[in-house]
Amino acid sequence: MKPFSPRPAGYTIEELSAIVGMSARNIRAHQTRGLLPPPVRHGRSASYGPVHLRRLRRITMLQKQGFNLVSIAAMLGTTTVDGDAGRLDAAMADLARDQPAVARCLERHGVLGLDEEGEPAVVRPSVSRAVADLAGAGVPPVAALRLLGQFMDRVAPLAGEQLAALKAQTGGVSATSRACFAELLVSAFRTTVENAAEVTFPDGEPGKRPPR
Repeated sequence: MKPFSPRPAGYTIEELSAIVGMSARNIRAHQTRGLLPPPVRHGRSASYGPVHLRRLRRITMLQKQGFNLVSIAAMLGTTTVDGDAGRLDAAMADLARDQPAVARCLERHGVLGLDEEGEPAVVRPSVSRAVADLAGAGVPPVAALRLLGQFMDRVAPLAGEQLAALKAQTGGVSATSRACFAELLVSAFRTTVENAAEVTFPDGEPGKRPPR
């Protein structure tokens, strides 16, 4: 680990990464898990100071001694270690490594992209929330994403057919009308799936649906 000299202005995450010898991705993951305090924000910029440096040095030292993140969290007095974002990041890495065909499928459908570190990441917040909720219910994120890719492959042709039919009937619509029609189809599809789920899983609680 490189020595450092605290300065009032603080450090950017890139500078902090270079000083402690840890990737910016891992620094953000530690923030998500509650192991590291959030940076000080000034408008759109974020700065890290001596407190962050000392905490990262402590985390690194404990990891080298063989402690896992759960133990480190207990030592540091934090409570959240395996946050939703951390689990999803790990799932993305597993998916890209072990099931590249599924990763390419999700990328093709605009669900998967690359983050600022060049790592695979879910770029649809609604998908991230749904996968996190399923993980909480016991469904592994990789399994949920694999199912999503298979499902989108089947649904995409139908969506294309419906939009082609709209174009043939109207000869083209404005951007606003197109967005409204897309929302109409999404609402119809959501209702259809919810109805099917109530029949398929009769032991559930059909009256309690998650908010959109």
